[in-house]
Formats: sequence, structure tokens, C-alpha cells
Amino acid sequence: MTQKDVVKALIREQGTLYSEAMGAKIEKNTPQELFHWLLGAILLSARISSENAVKAGKGLRKENLYKIRDILDTPRDERIKTLNENGYARFDNIGADEIYAAAELVDEKYNGDLRRLREEADGDDARARRLLSEVKGIGEMGANIFLREAQWPWEEFCPRLDGPAVKEAKDLGLPDDAGKLAKLAGSRERFVRLAAALTRAALEGPAEAVKKAAA
Repeated sequence: MTQKDVVKALIREQGTLYSEAMGAKIEKNTPQELFHWLLGAILLSARISSENAVKAGKGLRKENLYKIRDILDTPRDERIKTLNENGYARFDNIGADEIYAAAELVDEKYNGDLRRLREEADGDDARARRLLSEVKGIGEMGANIFLREAQWPWEEFCPRLDGPAVKEAKDLGLPDDAGKLAKLAGSRERFVRLAAALTRAALEGPAEAVKKAAA
């Protein structure tokens, strides 16, 4: 099969965004959805399975703890309880403090709107990562996780590919160059889904349909 067949299989079988799985609609590019995804990037940065991190992200949304004001107004014990009951037991204390610190920083520095961070970065990928890394719990990996999916609404950061997805692309017989992969994907949304699919394939193994297409 062709590289386009592999890309199609990846997007179809494993192209669910991590933000999407948590309930964050980042394509809307609204302060609320972007902030929820920032929390998601914090959760995914911990030494825990991506499955449990996604579960925790969904749990925060269910309890309205993906909204800055609600996080700031909720007692620490309640934040810990929500994380503990949603797959984040090993890091519930740390996570509770990190999401509070994130809410506090975004509220104070960006008036609750991460689009201001985008404006400050002014299309500079390295600067965007540095600004994101000011958030407690977001290191280099977390900044890359956030931008990997935020590049859908923030087109100036597209195309970008990083982490295990780069090697997975090569292993599946695809280019490991973001620009070439973007052309194969055909649109910005499809490229972002491809980046997510390659990450999932690297962490969980390629789906059977993907293996068949790549054979």
C-alpha cells in the first residue's frame, strides 16, 4: 500500500486527539477550551499512562474543574479527590497543586486567556514553549504536548511533530519530516490528527489496520 494509505489508516483508527478524548474542543480556540487542554498537557506530562491522564482530564471537566475561577474557588481536598477518583491517584496531591498554579498564572498573567500567550509568542515556536514552561507542571515535554494539538487553531505553529511520533512515522515507512507529512495528510486538522495517531501508535502500538497498510 502507499504512504497515503498508511496515513488514512492512522487517522481513521488512532486519530482521536488527546484533548478531544478529555472533552476539550480546542478547535474553537476559546479561552476555556484552551485552558482545559493546558491542564491536559500537565496531566499527560506525569509519569502515568496516557489512558489515566485522559481519564483525569475528563474527570476535571465533569466536576467543572477545568474552569479557572472554579479551580481557584475549590478547596484543595476536592481537587485531590477528583484526581484520585479518576486514575490519577499516584499524583493527586501534586496534580491538585499544579492545576491550581496553572489557573493562578493564566488568570494573573493572561487575564484567563491563553490566546494572549499566543500573541506574545508571535509565531516563535521556541518562545511559545518557553512561555508555556512557566506554568508549573509544564516542562519541555508538556509544552510540546500542548502545541502538538494547539497547532490546529494556532496555524502559525503548524506543521510540527515531536517526541515518539517522529520515530513511529519512520518505522511505518512515512517521512519523519512534518512538512512532508502535512502534505500527505491534506489539511491542518488531518495533520494534527495524524500527529496524535503517530503518538498513540508509538505509545500503544499501531492498530491492526495500520500494520496492514504499512506492510
